[in-house]
Amino acid sequence: MRSLCLALSFLTLLPVAPRRGECPPAAITGSAAFFPLAGWLVGLSAVGLGWLAMVLGSSPFAAAVMVVAFEAWLTRGLHLDGVADLVDGFGGSFDRERRLAIMKDSATGAFGVAGLIFVILLKIAGLALVFEIAGQQTGIPWGILLPAAFVPAAARWFMVMLAWGSRYPRAEGTGSFFVGAVGWGQILPGGVLLMAGVLPVIGHLNDFLPFMIISLGVFLPSLWLRFRAHKLLGGVTGDVLGAACEFGEAAGFIVAACLLS
Repeated sequence: MRSLCLALSFLTLLPVAPRRGECPPAAITGSAAFFPLAGWLVGLSAVGLGWLAMVLGSSPFAAAVMVVAFEAWLTRGLHLDGVADLVDGFGGSFDRERRLAIMKDSATGAFGVAGLIFVILLKIAGLALVFEIAGQQTGIPWGILLPAAFVPAAARWFMVMLAWGSRYPRAEGTGSFFVGAVGWGQILPGGVLLMAGVLPVIGHLNDFLPFMIISLGVFLPSLWLRFRAHKLLGGVTGDVLGAACEFGEAAGFIVAACLLS
C-alpha cells in the first residue's frame, strides 16, 4: 500500500503519501511497480471526462482539449515539463554537459515551447478522432474508450522499462531513484497491472491485438529515447522519462485513432 500511495503521489497531484524526501530510496524504487495502475487512474478519469463532455453536447475536438488539459492538471504537468526540458537540451547545444545544464535550468526556450505545442497537438488530434468514432456508437463504447484509457497506463509502464538497465548521468536528481535501480520486481508486477484492466473485456485474440498494436506505438518513442539519451546525454534523466511518457501517449492516441477508424 505504501508503494501504491507513493506512485500515485509521485505521478499525480493526489496527496496520498509523504513527500519524496521523507521516504527511503528503496520504497520509491518499489513504487515503480504501480506506475501502470496510476496510469489507468489517469487514463480512465481523463477519457471518462471526455466522454461525459460528449454526452453533454461537446464536440469531439473540445472533448479532446478538455482531456489533455485535465491530464496536465492531474499530473501537475510533470511529464510536459520533461518534454520542454528535453527538447531544449537536445536542441540547445552540441556539448553533453551543456545539454544537461540546459535541461536543469527552469527556463523554457524556443525549442521547448515548440516541442510542447507539437506533443499537445498530436494528443488532441488523436483523441479528437477517438471521440468522434466513439460518438457514432450506441451506448457506452467500451471498445473505443478502453483502448484510449489504456494509452496512459502503457506509457507509464514503458517509463519503467526505459529506466531499467539505463544509466543516470548526474550525481543526483528526480530520476536517480528509478534509473538503473528498477528491475524485474517492478517490471513484472507492472505488466500484470497494465493488462489487468484489459483482460476482463478480451474474449478472443482479435480483441487482444489492438492493445498490442497500441502498445507498440507507445513503446517506440521510449526505445528511440533510450538510444538518443545515452548518446547525447550519457544516460537517462527524469526529464527523459517524462518526455518518453508524453511522446508515447501522443503516438499511442494516434495509433488508437487510426486503428479504430
